[in-house]
Amino acid sequence: MDMTILWIFFEISGTIAFAISGALVGIARRMDIFGILVLALSTAIGGGIIRDVLVGNIPPNSFRTSLYIILTAITTLIIFIIYRKQILNYTAKRAIRKYYLFADTLGLASFTVTGTTIGFDTYPQYPLFAVILGLITAVGGGVIRDVLAQRIPSVLQEEIYALPAIIGGAVYLLIADFGYWYLAAPISFFTVFIVRLVGIYYRLNLPKVR
Repeated sequence: MDMTILWIFFEISGTIAFAISGALVGIARRMDIFGILVLALSTAIGGGIIRDVLVGNIPPNSFRTSLYIILTAITTLIIFIIYRKQILNYTAKRAIRKYYLFADTLGLASFTVTGTTIGFDTYPQYPLFAVILGLITAVGGGVIRDVLAQRIPSVLQEEIYALPAIIGGAVYLLIADFGYWYLAAPISFFTVFIVRLVGIYYRLNLPKVR
């Protein structure tokens, strides 16, 4: 598969996944449709905007095409209608956190790949920059979302959150350095996804002061 197509696939996947997680946070906070859309947009394109600014890609990719904003708006509307029209039963609605965590994990994995890819392609001589760019792309939108929702950002308190992105970025670089760029993206994605899910399932946390 062409690298550009693969990158677009992960960019779209991450946008939709983070739009869902942002919308669910807005619903949990009992916001109106505009507030829900703002959180969804912040989560879906916030990290990508920061990434593009850091590499000098101005205007950011999210503003060069209407695709990502339209995808986010459609996704938000669908989530809003599902909850507004009582399409889900009571038990399913109480599982909103599970839906949020799954969508957030998908977004985290997808955007780790897109951020690390851009960092590696733009400045291959700076591997640390590529990993950090992947991390910022993955968590940046979520930080903006949580600040707007008046929550402590997930990256600062939830089960291992930033660590999977860092590991995924490092895995990407390791594989890409050997020339297997077509394997770097999918393996990095699944690495982040699995590490994050394991952390959620076993409620693993980084050390804290007690």
